[in-house]
Amino acid sequence: MKSLGYQLRLGLAAGLVVLFGVMWWGGIQAIHSLTDHFVASRLEHDAEALLAAMRLDGSGRPLVRWRRVDAIYEQPLSGHYYQISFPDGRKVSSRSLWDQQLDIPQFPPGSQGQWRMEGPAGQDLLVWAAGYDKQGQVFSVAVAEDMSPLNQRVTQFEWLFVALTLGITLLLFFGQQMIVNSAMGRLERVREDMARLERGEVDTLTTDVPLEVEPLVAQFNHLLQLFQQRLEHSRKGLGNLSHALKGPINLLQQQIDSEEMESHGELKRAMALQLTRVRQLMEREMKRARLAGSGISGGRFNAAREMPSLVRVLRQIYHEKTLQIDSRVPESGGLSVDREDMLELLGNLLDNACKWAVGQVRCTIEQQDSIVIEVEDDGPGVSPEALTRLAERGVRIDESVDGHGLGLAIAKDMVKLYGGEISFMLSPDLGGLKVQIRLPQ
Repeated sequence: MKSLGYQLRLGLAAGLVVLFGVMWWGGIQAIHSLTDHFVASRLEHDAEALLAAMRLDGSGRPLVRWRRVDAIYEQPLSGHYYQISFPDGRKVSSRSLWDQQLDIPQFPPGSQGQWRMEGPAGQDLLVWAAGYDKQGQVFSVAVAEDMSPLNQRVTQFEWLFVALTLGITLLLFFGQQMIVNSAMGRLERVREDMARLERGEVDTLTTDVPLEVEPLVAQFNHLLQLFQQRLEHSRKGLGNLSHALKGPINLLQQQIDSEEMESHGELKRAMALQLTRVRQLMEREMKRARLAGSGISGGRFNAAREMPSLVRVLRQIYHEKTLQIDSRVPESGGLSVDREDMLELLGNLLDNACKWAVGQVRCTIEQQDSIVIEVEDDGPGVSPEALTRLAERGVRIDESVDGHGLGLAIAKDMVKLYGGEISFMLSPDLGGLKVQIRLPQ
């Protein structure tokens, strides 16, 4: 789909071309009409002078008193000609025609006309003719002038007019482009705000925009606010629900541990197993709510800004341990991944590492051709057979290895969603489990 600026520029340019094309065509037609009218008016005056200089002798033969006619008509092939035609075929021509005749039709008295025709030596003649009745004789008088010299001047004017028109069109075109660029430049603020919104630097778009775009920006900000409120409500709702269920679960645990259940050993073990799984799910949702923190969804993940808060939350969760959580992350710039997704991914990896670590957890993030994330701990690790199963696609980690549960399963699913790669190995430095992730830019 073409951009709005492109459509405006194309439409304005097409309008200019059509406008000045019509002006050029109309101007040329007007010049030709004006010159023809001017010459025809002069020829009409010459015809009247010629009519006054003509007389009929006693035998009815026409005579033109040449002294009363302009001398230009006496010069051979001068470009100025006249011809008097009678219905019986008699013709009286100017000496400038020499021995040639013009093909002039007969005009009844009172009628006239003008047209162009080819004359002697290929001249372009403009002919003016009219019919007269003088002394009982009916005849036609035609006066012609060679338009070639005037045509050359008109052609020169046409080229000058074309050059001026083209120059003015180009100037107006570039002026229009500057106006369009200036107007569209005000929308650049919206694009910049969209980029800042993507990076998580702002929560809403600026409303300092043109009036035509302001309703769209306001509606977008409104939808963005509603989305953020619903996301926060959903996140807090999950945490509140998990927290609210702790009381009933504790009561159920007390019931399971009561003396009445001692006689139902099989039932007690089954209930205890299911209750443990419910408790794990609750803890997972509560940790997700705490790790997610605040901020706009969809923003880019800034590791240097987010990791200290994430480490602080993990230390509060595992306050019973003395953990050293080291993070090595890029100093500046946001990673090209969603902030919420990255917080959940790192939160689950670090949560699993903190759970099994003895005293040290390390997180390294590098941005090269791809985003490389490494999380390792100094815990007991896993067996080589378990590492092999962990690398299998589609295997739920909580079903393959006892102890490394839903957190790693969620991380594996999220990496698959981003089209990345995840691998599991033993940490050569710390001795525990090392998880390495590669995400495409």
